[in-house]
Amino acid sequence: MLETLGDPENAAAEFRRITKHSGLVGAASVEYGGIIFGGKKTDGPVRFYEIRQQVWRDLQVAEPNMGRRLRGLFEEAGFRRVEASAVYISYGTTDRVRSFAHDRAVECRDPELQAAVTRAGIASIDELGHLAAAWNEWSEDRSAFFAFPWCRVLAWR
Repeated sequence: MLETLGDPENAAAEFRRITKHSGLVGAASVEYGGIIFGGKKTDGPVRFYEIRQQVWRDLQVAEPNMGRRLRGLFEEAGFRRVEASAVYISYGTTDRVRSFAHDRAVECRDPELQAAVTRAGIASIDELGHLAAAWNEWSEDRSAFFAFPWCRVLAWR
């Protein structure tokens, strides 16, 4: 949830304040900087994630690159020991790729996303329609693959 806060530094400081001595805090956050696309036609999916990042930032919904900041946040908050790591969430089977792509295509058709994107001048509804079709086309590629990092931190007081 740190990626959704306007002041994650304050949250990390509060975590330290309320954690008992020798207590442990764990946090995890998305990191869009390490997204991996595989397949023959990735331009549409890549563009979708560019749009999503811009919308999140413009509307202050979330910071898509919070994962890389986790260790620094907890170090700066004064925890005595901080360990950061990352794992990849991946979609590498036909069923998982299709399900993932279907969900992104539905997202492209979401009226709330369409309104936000057009209001901010990021993309048009037509472009989102093309991106929905691009997700469907990508999902039919037997070499399609998607993965994104999920960063984690453990911090001891």
